[in-house]
Amino acid sequence: MGRRERITGTTLRRWVLAGALLAATAVGAMPGPGETLPDFTTKDLLNAPHRSSELKGRPTLLVVITDKDGGDAMQKWFDTAGTRVPDSVHRASILTFKLPFFVGTGTAQGKARQKVPQQFWGDTWLDKNGDMAKALGLDSSRTPYAFALDAQGRVVAAVHGDADAPEAQSVWKALTGG
Repeated sequence: MGRRERITGTTLRRWVLAGALLAATAVGAMPGPGETLPDFTTKDLLNAPHRSSELKGRPTLLVVITDKDGGDAMQKWFDTAGTRVPDSVHRASILTFKLPFFVGTGTAQGKARQKVPQQFWGDTWLDKNGDMAKALGLDSSRTPYAFALDAQGRVVAAVHGDADAPEAQSVWKALTGG
């Protein structure tokens, strides 16, 4: 009976571990090539409403951060895009954080406006509850997520990394046609 309990306990632990790994994979399953972004709504830094479907109509570099300390790494994506991507490629960003309940949306927008150049406030979408990260299947990370979207809003390339990481080449190639 003792051995049977150990086998059952071991088997149970394996099932729990397998279940946890599957759940973690599902949560962190960002949209990949060929997929469209899920439908979500939010507001930009000017407090104007937006829908994810607005990212259709032209090729887009979409950079998402899920940690308030990821701003410098996000900026590097846009700085690099300035030298690698045609001006015809739309640039958009999403700031999706899980901030404490006592931090209001206006406060979060104000802090973001201090860091984001004013001409990009309308293309910088913010949610303080992490809803867009959840919709996109993104984990909290200081490292940005970057997506190359085609004119139909489909993901052509997706990377969780820095703008100069080797895997970022897939985003740059997708946005330059090379």
